[in-house]
Amino acid sequence: MSDEEKKKKRLELVDVKMMLTLAGAGCIVVLFFLFIGKFNSVLTIISKLFSAMTPIIIGFVIAFLLNPLVNHLRRAIKNDLTKMFKKAKEKTISSISDAMAVTLSVLLFLLIITALLWILIPQLYESVQNLYNNFDKYVSNVETMVNKVIRNYPDLVSMVNNYMDDIEESIKKMLTDKLLPNMNNIVVAITSGVFGGLKVILNFIIGIIAAIYILASKDKFSAQGKKIIYSLFDKKKGNAVLSTIDYIDAVFSGFIGGKLLDSFIVGAICFIFCKLVNMPYAVLISVIVGATNIIPFFGPFIGAIPSAVLVLVESPKMCIVFIIFILILQQVDGNIIGPLILSDSTGLSSFWVLFAILVGGNLFGFVGMVLGVPTFACIYTFMTRRLKENLNKRGLENNTSYFVALRGFDENGEPIRGPKKKIESASYKRKREKQLQQLQQSKEFIDKVTRHDRKSETENLNSDKDKKEKGFKD
Repeated sequence: MSDEEKKKKRLELVDVKMMLTLAGAGCIVVLFFLFIGKFNSVLTIISKLFSAMTPIIIGFVIAFLLNPLVNHLRRAIKNDLTKMFKKAKEKTISSISDAMAVTLSVLLFLLIITALLWILIPQLYESVQNLYNNFDKYVSNVETMVNKVIRNYPDLVSMVNNYMDDIEESIKKMLTDKLLPNMNNIVVAITSGVFGGLKVILNFIIGIIAAIYILASKDKFSAQGKKIIYSLFDKKKGNAVLSTIDYIDAVFSGFIGGKLLDSFIVGAICFIFCKLVNMPYAVLISVIVGATNIIPFFGPFIGAIPSAVLVLVESPKMCIVFIIFILILQQVDGNIIGPLILSDSTGLSSFWVLFAILVGGNLFGFVGMVLGVPTFACIYTFMTRRLKENLNKRGLENNTSYFVALRGFDENGEPIRGPKKKIESASYKRKREKQLQQLQQSKEFIDKVTRHDRKSETENLNSDKDKKEKGFKD
């Protein structure tokens, strides 16, 4: 085959590739617009899919949390059984150790959940009952505070009276236009809420069963996943994918497990302090503070607001004590307890933690606020690795400080450093050039005047000199 034929064939292949690329891009654009047009329907389908898979998702979460404990128990039981039954087959010992590890882990999990509910539910019930029984007292306290404000600020009364008619009219309108016509919907919402609570309990029970199956078959699932990975990628890329999965598992398990332990410790410290100072609703407040502490950064403050309101209606002085305690506890948790437990498992700065919480919370609510930090930590790490690889290929350093004062590279590839150049607009350049021209013209005029003055002085001196010489001759 001649060179021209090879070139012609190569061009034909290029044309075919270009046509396929353009066709693929066109299909993607069409699918994108179809997706946008049916976006609500797609969201509805996804929501129904997640609702149907809720028990499985709960099972995966429970299995993920229990997996470290299962691995530890499996190794310990396997070693003990090997020492006790030296003649037994390894496969039999492995099966028995797996079954015992999963059983003990699930039983321990259920025991902890039962113990927490056994301790918390009576205390929470007592706190809610006291809140209900003392409601009249709280109303009286609020009335006393209002009367005190009225006595101290009489001008405020006239201001409130001016708006009372509008407020009363707004309340009547809300009752007649919104509340009463929607009573059926309210009853339906309450009923659906009750059934929703029962559904949550049922999903949790099914999730525990699913977690048992997942933990018992996790080695098989892992092997099947590896088969899929190495069937899609070559060995090098497959190794990279497995390394990435291991890193994601380490980040999520370290962050979630550490955050749960951290929240438990914070809740326990809050409970001990509330009991020592005889703070009302100690158990209820401790549960709120500990549960909301799972949310990074904003968690302590989110839990402190409703807790402070509960304490305020009981005792304003105790509310001030509680707020001071929460501020101190938040500092201790952020600077001592959290770093000791989490050990910087995410590797993110404070700004990126705040960014991940805000974005995750706006997109996915409470779950997004909790899982946004480890998710963004993984994305941040992968992007950092990719940037490092690209910089190394180009012979550049990965150190961030290297780029702080960098302004570019010259023709020889050497870095240009120094103060940042001021970027001038076209109008500013024209104005500056006009000013320079005016300055130059002024300078030339001054020079011209100066030369004329010097010439005049010289001529005057010469004339005076001639007159003197003429006078001497006479």
